[in-house]
Amino acid sequence: MIRANHSKLWVKFSGYYTRILIGFFFGSIKYTGNYEEKGLPILMISNHFSFYDGFIQILLNIKIFKRRFNFMMLEKELKKNMLLTKIGASSINKGKRSSIASLDYAVEMLQNKENLFLFFPQGKIQSIYTREFTFEKGLLSHILEKTKNDYQLVYNVNLINYGTKLRPDMHVHYETHTISSTMNAEDVEREFNRFAKSCFSKQGVR
Repeated sequence: MIRANHSKLWVKFSGYYTRILIGFFFGSIKYTGNYEEKGLPILMISNHFSFYDGFIQILLNIKIFKRRFNFMMLEKELKKNMLLTKIGASSINKGKRSSIASLDYAVEMLQNKENLFLFFPQGKIQSIYTREFTFEKGLLSHILEKTKNDYQLVYNVNLINYGTKLRPDMHVHYETHTISSTMNAEDVEREFNRFAKSCFSKQGVR
């Protein structure tokens, strides 16, 4: 697997680039959620619907959580742009034995209170109109079972509203929990869907 290799210069640059990119394509970005700083590492679980995924969470992290940003992507895609390792990218080869090493790396990241690890449990990009989220089996279970220390779990759902504007508004919803030792992947999937439904309701989406 390929591990992240954070560079302060590239992390700073990615923040500037992300603000410009999102500012160009979206009319506004609105944040709605709750967060209490507890000095713990963070596992962020988000819906996966577009090219902008990752950039949106970078901004959310800069604004709210202020952690060292980490995320996982397919190894064949990461090899095409190794510079992404400098802003927190690591790799996974799904379906291969090496994927266990990648998941163990995620567990390792969650042992450091300075880290935030972004995880897309759907496993692939799906339509923004998806209303019921089904998590890819096995991956999240491994992380939940192997991570023994305390950390915070953040549910993040991002929705777009065009209205009458040329550039749509981005609505970033988040909800924070302290993980319990008895929580499993099925519990997290159920709670994420509960949270997603509340986000759809707030925006009048059916």
